[in-house]
Amino acid sequence: MGINFKFAALAALGPLLFVGSACGSDDDGGGGDSGSTELEATLSDFKFDPGSWSAAADEDVTITLTNEGAVAHEWVILQSGVTITSEADLPATEEELLADFVLTETEVEPGDTQDMVFNVPAGTYQIICAIETHFDAGMDGTLTVE
Repeated sequence: MGINFKFAALAALGPLLFVGSACGSDDDGGGGDSGSTELEATLSDFKFDPGSWSAAADEDVTITLTNEGAVAHEWVILQSGVTITSEADLPATEEELLADFVLTETEVEPGDTQDMVFNVPAGTYQIICAIETHFDAGMDGTLTVE
């Protein structure tokens, strides 16, 4: 799979980074009820579908991530105001990556589906797959939170 050293921390610390998890979702990603939103994303080799999502600020959001690819993929929310244009924009050390770039993330193995719960303030967030070469291959998206 070839995770670059600077990305290894994401896989190792993933359970510590994401806010929580939830089980099952029958929603089609179009919204939620009273204080929660349900979204969906398909991860494949090498794109997100859809490539953009919208959610309400300061409420729990559950995204159901399905990996239809042949390799593991990540769904990483970069911190508000952080945008990269290539993997070369990422810092060289794990500490800088986690402290200055990553808000939350999770990794999904091929053929698996995983729910991720997060709660973020209003803003526009870049979504990436931080596994080496995946972002540069096209795994990039946008989360708009209002």
